[in-house]
Amino acid sequence: MRGFGLQDSIEIGERKFKIHTGCDPERKRVLTEVFEGGQYVFHDVKHYSVRSRPTESINETYLKSVTSDLHQKIIDDLKVLFLVQEKVRMQSDPLPIYRLGKIFYSYNFIDEAIENFERVIKLDPDFVRAYKRLGLSYFRKNDYRKAEEICLQVIDRYQNFPDLYDCMGVIYTQVGEYQKAKDAFQKALEVKEDFPEANLNLGIVLFLSTLADSPPDEEVVIPVRIFRMLDRLRKESLYQGEYWQETYREVVETLESGEREEIRKALLELQLKLATRDDPVGTTMDFFFLKFMYGGRGLRHEEMEYYEQVIRSEENQHQGYADYWNELATLHLIQCRDYFLKAMDNFENALNINPKYEEVKRTLELMKHSKKGFLILLRAILK
Repeated sequence: MRGFGLQDSIEIGERKFKIHTGCDPERKRVLTEVFEGGQYVFHDVKHYSVRSRPTESINETYLKSVTSDLHQKIIDDLKVLFLVQEKVRMQSDPLPIYRLGKIFYSYNFIDEAIENFERVIKLDPDFVRAYKRLGLSYFRKNDYRKAEEICLQVIDRYQNFPDLYDCMGVIYTQVGEYQKAKDAFQKALEVKEDFPEANLNLGIVLFLSTLADSPPDEEVVIPVRIFRMLDRLRKESLYQGEYWQETYREVVETLESGEREEIRKALLELQLKLATRDDPVGTTMDFFFLKFMYGGRGLRHEEMEYYEQVIRSEENQHQGYADYWNELATLHLIQCRDYFLKAMDNFENALNINPKYEEVKRTLELMKHSKKGFLILLRAILK
């Protein structure tokens, strides 16, 4: 069966986007790509499964439904994202602004991410996570010196953030300042001894430094340390997805090829990917919370089920993290409010049918008094 697709153009304010979605039955996936002004911005992939029956063809209606669902979801998400942006601009609380910056960063809207992270820092100069994200945003723009400047602002004030030292080391590696890179990675490992990414990065910079000083025709020998740390990272829960597993496989193949320049490029690219990696589940939940707070409409039951599935899919990998349970608990509270409002509608229907139903009247009155409090509770938690 051949694939099929959908295409739309949408305008959000003065911005124009093209959304292309294609279904590939052979690879059992749907791919949506977003472009602005002819430039690629981001993509999303949904894998699906169908039973293989030799005597039956694939259900084309089902595949079209899966394709249409992802296509429409991306369109809706883009519209909501920029709606939320307008509402969050009026806020002075740094947390929703930080959440919004993370989403823009994830969707590769780097200028918008920078705008939000800078606003967070202006509102709260001690919001360390915003400095790191701001530095990474400049990193994504290949503005390494600006990224260095941002990271140094935090390192000068705080000495116990190993991620920032690791980020500094990657910056220095990318611009060929290997001694500074080595010092930064070693500092990261002093602060956090069990830091596999920094350990790998230290191995990479030591190798690249040696490679730069060796004759161009000398045989390339990859240190065991690099293979060992690659194998360690491949087994980490954060890197179990298809993208990372394929990335590690390709890097190992390149290392084994013996091609000097290809090896150098592959290791530098891997450093960049690790340093600027996203947290897809965390960002998905940030978007969920912002939709709830500022999305301009109530979340549909199907949407809440989708977000719960996203969290549940990560249970095996993240159940040892407090943030995982915090997000799941908050989602369940939002679902409780959804059922609470549904219950109010049910009681009102009962009262419309029988206006003299005193028990329903009392219950409905009690619920009306609690309705506002429930929303206040959720808003307080999400802030």
